[in-house]
Amino acid sequence: MKISVPYYSQYLDVIDELWQPRACGVACLKMLIEAKTERAPTLDEMITQGCAIGAHGEYGWKHDGLVALARQYRVKLSRNEWRQSESKTADELNEEGVNFLISELRSGRPVVVSAVKNFEEDDKFHMVILTGFEEKDGAVTRFYYHDSDTTKRGEGENLHVSISIFRAKWRKMAIF
Repeated sequence: MKISVPYYSQYLDVIDELWQPRACGVACLKMLIEAKTERAPTLDEMITQGCAIGAHGEYGWKHDGLVALARQYRVKLSRNEWRQSESKTADELNEEGVNFLISELRSGRPVVVSAVKNFEEDDKFHMVILTGFEEKDGAVTRFYYHDSDTTKRGEGENLHVSISIFRAKWRKMAIF
């Protein structure tokens, strides 16, 4: 099951070369906004506006900041984390988060998630947008996603990651 989500590259669709390696959050936000509405401003305009409202910080794009940036374009988004709880274990939180993502996707709503780059580079954080999933015998086996970190048109669309790798490598944070 895949949701139709427009694709943008942080390298091909961002003019300002300084921002190209730092634009994954805004590229994902533009994809999410355009999956929900008609059009969003250009990525460069969104970067300028995001910086003006403090959405980008020392460690990259802030989830709260991206939600606030979406409000600038009259799009209401939310964010959540499944990272800490006094009553649940890390595994329980992870499962709860993954189940939430599946529920959103099943309802036709793509979700931006924070993960490690390429789901393998533990020291590099990145954002991608989940666009669907695959099931076998009623269990989700993989997520489909768009990754803006490409320099060739079409190369970052509808990639996939196994559910087991996803569970281990996502950062338990989402924008929806």
